[in-house]
Amino acid sequence: MIKLFLVVLVFISLAFLGLGFNIFFRKKKFPEHEVGHNKNMKALGIQCTRCEEMKKFNQKKRFQHAKLDISKINL
Repeated sequence: MIKLFLVVLVFISLAFLGLGFNIFFRKKKFPEHEVGHNKNMKALGIQCTRCEEMKKFNQKKRFQHAKLDISKINL
């Protein structure tokens, strides 16, 4: 039972080190996953959802106070 536990522990530790090799030993920077900070996504025109919603909300809010007076239109 203890031998099986040690074998499994060795395999799990090797898998953990294998998956994180570039990050642990080569000191490569982990790729940016946030849309607002990723240069490649900005180049494709993909923006943060929150930022897009705020832009649309502000545009809607800007035109909300504009009123159309139909009586001044000559038809």
